[in-house]
Amino acid sequence: MPEDSLGDSFRERHLARLLITLYSCGTSVTSLLEGSTRQIDSPAHLQHFDFWMREPGHLALALLHLHAANGLPVSLSVTEALSRMTDDAQIDKRRVPASGSPYRLYADLDDHLSFLVGTGLVTDRPSFNKNQQHQIVLETTGIALVEKIFAECPAFLWHKAQGELIAAVFPLLEQLDLNAMPYLAPDLTPSLAAVAQLTPYVLMRAARLGLSLGEIRHVDV
Repeated sequence: MPEDSLGDSFRERHLARLLITLYSCGTSVTSLLEGSTRQIDSPAHLQHFDFWMREPGHLALALLHLHAANGLPVSLSVTEALSRMTDDAQIDKRRVPASGSPYRLYADLDDHLSFLVGTGLVTDRPSFNKNQQHQIVLETTGIALVEKIFAECPAFLWHKAQGELIAAVFPLLEQLDLNAMPYLAPDLTPSLAAVAQLTPYVLMRAARLGLSLGEIRHVDV
C-alpha cells in the first residue's frame, strides 16, 4: 500500500481516510462565529459515502454497471478515474472492508467517529429537523488538518480524488441497493466480492463496454 511509505500506523492512515471522507461528503458552511465547517445532515448519507470510499473496487464496478444499464455516457473524467483506480491494482490495495467482513480489519464507522469527536475535529450535534437524528460536522480544525494532509502527504491525494468522484456521482450511487449490490452480477456475489481481487473484473467489464482504461479517450454512447 502506498501509504506505508509515510511511516504512519494503520490506525492513523484510516482515520485520515475518514477525515477525507467527511471533507468530501460534507456541505461547506461558513459562519461568523464558527468559521468554515463541513456538515452532513444524514448519518445514512455518510455511511453510504464511506462505503464507496472504503471499497474502490465496488465503486468502479458500480460506475460500469450504471453505464451499461442506463446507457450513460462515460465522460473523460470518469474514464480517467477508472484508469487511476485500476493502475497497479490500486482498488485492491487500498480497500478497507468494513468490520464484520471476512477481513475484519478495523473497527466500524462509529468507533472511528467517536475517536474524532473526542479530539474535537468532528462534532455530533442534535438536529431540529424531525427527519434527521443528528448532524455530523467536520469542524474548522478538522478541515485544516485535512488540508494539511493534502499538502504534506501526497499519497492521500488518491483519496482526495476518490472523494471528489463519489461526490460528483453520488445521486446515482444512492439509487443502488447496497444490500443486493446489483452491480456485482452476473459473475460476482457479495460474498465472493469480499474476498476476490476486483481489478480483473473491472478490466474485463470495461473491455466489454469498449473502454480502454490504459488509454484515456472520450466515449459517447
